[in-house]
Amino acid sequence: MITQNSIEQLLNVVNIEDVVGDFVSLKRSGPRYKGCCPFHDEKTPSFVVSPSIGIYKCFGCQKGGNAIQFMMDIDNLNFVEAAKSLAKRFGVELEETHVENQDAHQEAQRQRESIQAAVDFAQGFFVTQLFDGEEGKSIGLPYFKERGFTIDTIKKWGLGYSPESWEALAGHSKVKGFNAEVMVSAGLLKLRDNGTHYDLFRHRVMFSIYSVTGKVIAFAGRKMSSTDPSPKYVNSPETDLYKKSDVLFGLFQAKNSIKKADKVYMTEGYTDVITLSQAGIENVVASSGTALTPGQIKLLKRFTDNVTVVYDGDAAGIKASLRGIDLLLQDGLNVRVVSLPEGQDPDSFCQKMGGDDFQAYLNENEETFIHFKAKLLIDECKHDPLKKSDAIREILKSVSLIADGLKRSALTRDLSQICEMEESVLVQELGKLLRQNKAKEEQAFVSQIASITHEMGVDMAAPAKPAHTDHYQEMAVFRLLLLHGNEAMDAEKTVFAYLVEKVLNDPDLPFEDELAIRLIADAAQLEAWPEKEHFINHMDNDIAAWAAGILAGGHTLSKAFENNYIDVSQPESTVKEQVKNVILHLKRKKFDKSLNVALAMLENPEISAEEMIEVLEYIKAINLKKKEIADDLGNSVSWI
Repeated sequence: MITQNSIEQLLNVVNIEDVVGDFVSLKRSGPRYKGCCPFHDEKTPSFVVSPSIGIYKCFGCQKGGNAIQFMMDIDNLNFVEAAKSLAKRFGVELEETHVENQDAHQEAQRQRESIQAAVDFAQGFFVTQLFDGEEGKSIGLPYFKERGFTIDTIKKWGLGYSPESWEALAGHSKVKGFNAEVMVSAGLLKLRDNGTHYDLFRHRVMFSIYSVTGKVIAFAGRKMSSTDPSPKYVNSPETDLYKKSDVLFGLFQAKNSIKKADKVYMTEGYTDVITLSQAGIENVVASSGTALTPGQIKLLKRFTDNVTVVYDGDAAGIKASLRGIDLLLQDGLNVRVVSLPEGQDPDSFCQKMGGDDFQAYLNENEETFIHFKAKLLIDECKHDPLKKSDAIREILKSVSLIADGLKRSALTRDLSQICEMEESVLVQELGKLLRQNKAKEEQAFVSQIASITHEMGVDMAAPAKPAHTDHYQEMAVFRLLLLHGNEAMDAEKTVFAYLVEKVLNDPDLPFEDELAIRLIADAAQLEAWPEKEHFINHMDNDIAAWAAGILAGGHTLSKAFENNYIDVSQPESTVKEQVKNVILHLKRKKFDKSLNVALAMLENPEISAEEMIEVLEYIKAINLKKKEIADDLGNSVSWI
């Protein structure tokens, strides 16, 4: 386990804007940075980074925390992995304490680290074989040079070679002490029926696949033998490190250029990306020969909203890829398309033209997806009005996926001119498609809820009672402590000491919120309220995220307070007034809860007359206390 002191030292060194900036296109807004949240889909930026206190916060999905929490969320790491990753990057040495009993979580961490070590070892092996092995020098290097790759490019992209032998990597890894089972889990070896192991990649040039953080997580091997009946490319299977649908080839190398240009070129193959990058067009990625996935699109949206898809000059392949355009549109990206001459792909055409001329070609020939799709579909059926109407409807289906009404209107006007049809007719048809989309979404939502409630044994027809929770009131106490804990409440007590006496130690005000209980346990160990950094850098990630949300939010309370709850951040109220009002609201909420319990007792048909009188007296006493609170607050309360 990493010590708390080490965590605090690490977070004091880390520049959170640099960490987040690797994944999100940030723009300065006063003392902060803003961008679109990487954790949920949004059109208007609601994601904020505050360098002065080292936190991030999304006001859409409510995720927030320090740099460690960000790495955990963005790269699916546990706490220790995220801390070690940042420590390595910023040159900080972490102090750890030994824990005797490792739980399942720590075992999973060890497994992941072992797989990463195996993949790193394999890359080193493939690179060494390319430059120093006889096969690599006679087969692998000449292939890459024929593709026009320089030695610097080969090294930059971690290219390598796997020998023709069935057990080259298996034997070498065994000599170096790597566990064969780990090598299998890493997708590098396979198990024979007789219990021995053999290499997955044989007689292939190797392309390293990197995560967005720059770690090698998988490989793609291209066969070198024309007589080999196996597929042209063999890719690593999915592992704990590698989920194919969530990876874009070249994104790690391209992300800074994408942010700078606010645009990305999407191609199909590995060599397309490498050739264009070498030619100076560095903001390019590839879907690696697979259909574009929602996970890959989410990755792109972290860096830009502008995508230009570069298609090979192959009509069949282009049509098969049209679904990818619809996915991009559905996620709010601005899509343009460049189609290359027949028989050309980005790799060959760029080498033929040179980097500058190819960039000029891209600039001159990119068009909106409307023009591209219209040429592709409508031109084929100019003389068949029925087929033409079907093609137009197909294009309108793509337009209907765009959430932005202004964009839909502009594109519909464009389509009207292209297909020589009245705009009003297209608008009417588009309206039908939008209503159909909405109906499908609602039906899907209802079906999903029905499925979940059925599994839980809940009757959807049964009316649910409103949730009754003290969460907001309880957390408002700690919000005040975070912001004002060390300020004077009176001549003798700080706000912290006052709230400990009046709230935290009051048996009539039991806290039920899980996070509040953890904060109480934390506060119980403190003689005085600590600085904000204690909570921002807290090893309990929920506490760190909560503190980040409060401190990043400009002291604005949840909207839940707008209905009968005071906003303790009102500038005209003093801290003392805020503290007293929060206590009164918390007490009122607790009394409301007690009244609900009493009312439930009255509904019991077996209640005796004596018990009923006792409950009614209790209700009367509670209502008197509520009246006292209402008088103190100057509010009216509802009566029973």
